Amino acid sequence: MAPPGAEQLRVADAYAELAARGYGYGPAFQSLKAAWRHGADVYVEVAPAPSEHADAARFGLHPALLDAASHVDLLDGSDDTVLPFVWSGITLHRTGATALRVHLRRLGGADVTRLHLADATGQPVATVEKLISRPAPRAFAVPAEDSVFRFTWPQGPTLTPDGRTLRSFAAVRDSAGAPVPPYVLLGVEPAEGTGSAGEVAREVAGEVLAALRTWLTEPRFTASTLVVATRGAVAVGEGDDPDVTQAPVWGLVRAAQAEHPGRFVLLDTDGTEATARVVAAAATTGESELALREGRSHVQRLATLRPGRGTALPWDADATVLITGGTGGLGALVARHLVTEHGVRHLVLAGRRGPAAPGATALRDELAALGAEVIVTACDVSDRAALAAVIAAVPAAHPLTGVVHAAGVVDDGLVTSLSADRVAAVLRPKTDAAWHLHELTRDLDLKAFVLFSSTTGYFDNGGQASYAAGNVFLDALALHRRAQGLPATALTWHLWAGDGMAAALGDAVVERQRRLGIPAMAPARAWPCSTRPSPPTRRCWPRSASTATRCGPPDRPLCWPTSWASRTPRARRTARRTARR
Repeated sequence: MAPPGAEQLRVADAYAELAARGYGYGPAFQSLKAAWRHGADVYVEVAPAPSEHADAARFGLHPALLDAASHVDLLDGSDDTVLPFVWSGITLHRTGATALRVHLRRLGGADVTRLHLADATGQPVATVEKLISRPAPRAFAVPAEDSVFRFTWPQGPTLTPDGRTLRSFAAVRDSAGAPVPPYVLLGVEPAEGTGSAGEVAREVAGEVLAALRTWLTEPRFTASTLVVATRGAVAVGEGDDPDVTQAPVWGLVRAAQAEHPGRFVLLDTDGTEATARVVAAAATTGESELALREGRSHVQRLATLRPGRGTALPWDADATVLITGGTGGLGALVARHLVTEHGVRHLVLAGRRGPAAPGATALRDELAALGAEVIVTACDVSDRAALAAVIAAVPAAHPLTGVVHAAGVVDDGLVTSLSADRVAAVLRPKTDAAWHLHELTRDLDLKAFVLFSSTTGYFDNGGQASYAAGNVFLDALALHRRAQGLPATALTWHLWAGDGMAAALGDAVVERQRRLGIPAMAPARAWPCSTRPSPPTRRCWPRSASTATRCGPPDRPLCWPTSWASRTPRARRTARRTARR
């Protein structure tokens, strides 16, 4: 398509170069195939992956094609991150194109381009008289890690005390035959148990599970909403110290919300009079969950984690790192990463079966060949005494300075099918083991205390109430430790491709999450999450997770911008449509 004498441009590494400059083009948009320069003109061939062809008929011009038509313009050797600013004079000649031949001509400067787009046969597809580009401000041009997010709690709907109160679940439950009000309150009080935080968390989760099962199985409650109110279970502000014994309730109820939309509302209160006066108003905002502080509401939203925020995880090559679940698929990946990428030379891999676990001996030999000394030990990490013995056995010459808690089990089931014992069995490797690690290492000079959590605690967790509850506990524990001045990072992973819990969930779960826009993460893409600077909790999953829906209204994305409340209704509708794409 290029005229005689045109210079062919190298585009094989185009997207790697663009990624280094902050352009996060996913596979569907990496459509630049060939390019030539002839004087002031550039000629380009673009074609998306065949998997995108089926969508071509949905658009006048497929977005991946239109966007890729100007990608070659970005390969100018500049360090600037240039973005389209104005498209004008657009004419669409025909629809359904699955590949383009593009002629670009600069008009009086580097920032104005005219584009003529034709299909593979040379028939006109579209014309853009002017595409004006502008360099992004430097503050915005810093590449964000496209798989890493953090949660924020911006202010939510304004709540006005109206004198209403909600009847308690116990009172309504025990009033057989009496009318059931539209909203019923289940208050979760601070625990008074004498056991460890892990044990108390299991007790609280068991009590809430019993209430959820009753609510869902008794027909008289069908038309009403249960408002589950914890106290101090979530950290809204920087430095807040959440109640880890109540935190699992949020994972448990989120799963119930996913299974039974509209039947539950989650609130977290602070025990103040101002908050008590607005609980009834908070229940009817349409939000599926709110945190209430001094009578004001806060909503949980996602925000992209920018480089340089927080402190990078320090791994001491001459000290020892303990990995729980160390012989499992995920633990093995962690061990290899620490040895090959961070030079760690002393590892303790603890797992229920120890050296008898499949692949444990081969893993130890592999790491030894890389220069690491590896101890593989059998340990039920939810057993405090057994875990204490493992920690005590770490040689003094190479003291323990790093902990990675990657242990866990899965036992899925709908909320109505679960028992307290089934939930407890899943919680123990999460809640009890993590709490034991916290207490047993509290006086050691740890540099890193890393908890492997899961996005299951936040969305798409239908059928996984137990696992969701355990992972929310881990996130709360990281915040609790940080509030006490102790090192802690919770990595809230999405599904891993190949190894880890994803392998146990089956193809149906993986496919469902892919349809939600959250494909499984390849380890090579996930590992940057584990070493970059960060706040105490960070969520690691593909960028498309930013449009994943949780529960409540079906058009309520998980990460509406924090300025959502100030948008007009029309702007909100536009944002909803954008989030669905």
